[in-house]
Amino acid sequence: MHASIIIAVYNRCEALRSCLSALPASLLKEHQTEIIVVDDGSSDGVDQMVAEHFPHVHFIALEQNSGPSGARNRGVESARGKLLIFLDSDAVAEEQWLPALLNRDDGKTVLLGRIVDFHSGKDQDRPRRSTFLGKSLPCAAHRANAGSSCNLALPASLFKQIGGFDTTIPYYFEDSLLCIEAQRAGASFQYVADAPVRHVGSGIRMGDAIRMQEHNSTYAMLRLYRDSLWRLLLFSVGNGLWLFARIFAWALTGRFKDVVLLIRGWGSAYKRFLSRSDGQPSL
Repeated sequence: MHASIIIAVYNRCEALRSCLSALPASLLKEHQTEIIVVDDGSSDGVDQMVAEHFPHVHFIALEQNSGPSGARNRGVESARGKLLIFLDSDAVAEEQWLPALLNRDDGKTVLLGRIVDFHSGKDQDRPRRSTFLGKSLPCAAHRANAGSSCNLALPASLFKQIGGFDTTIPYYFEDSLLCIEAQRAGASFQYVADAPVRHVGSGIRMGDAIRMQEHNSTYAMLRLYRDSLWRLLLFSVGNGLWLFARIFAWALTGRFKDVVLLIRGWGSAYKRFLSRSDGQPSL
């Protein structure tokens, strides 16, 4: 088995149907690839739909919803492929997607697939490179080292080495953290422009997602630097300046509710990090 495509799903029955329809059994057999769907506690009949229309798919049902990080990790436990490919349940792969990823696989590189809007076909995101703050910025394709788990592949050996997705970050930033951990482990990255998927969801955070994104990204980076006081302090200063810059910019454009959510997410991350009774940073 060359590769395992792992799809976590939660109450997206019809979206998953479209996702799986783009990956017929004949294509999977030709490229020695399996599909593993992990149902993260859905209640919309996704199990019956997969059993009826996609009997070749390995289906795993979780009793309780725990978030995509845990669901994907569970899928990896059953994966037989040397390459792990993560695909969102509301993403539809283009015809050349799977061959393009497999052709780039060298057993040591993280592959960052292209993500375009399902309806317009325009890029939802550009190649990005992570910074010391954990935030990622647009960059040239050859410098990209951060990508979304909507369309992401990496060697199974590397995934095991870095411990998989961090389940303390169940969603929002879990994929960025995985890429950061892979970078720290010495992995190389490649942006694969000719491996696109059409994504129904939006890459723009709105509403409470703003708070969760800020909480998770700040908390994850605090944990990452917890063994180095000077790195922890440097991150806190830089992240604080970035926070105030966004507060100022958003306030000027009238995004006052978003400012409140941003501050709440930032504050709750530090509260969680410092919550251990012995005064040491919480793990």
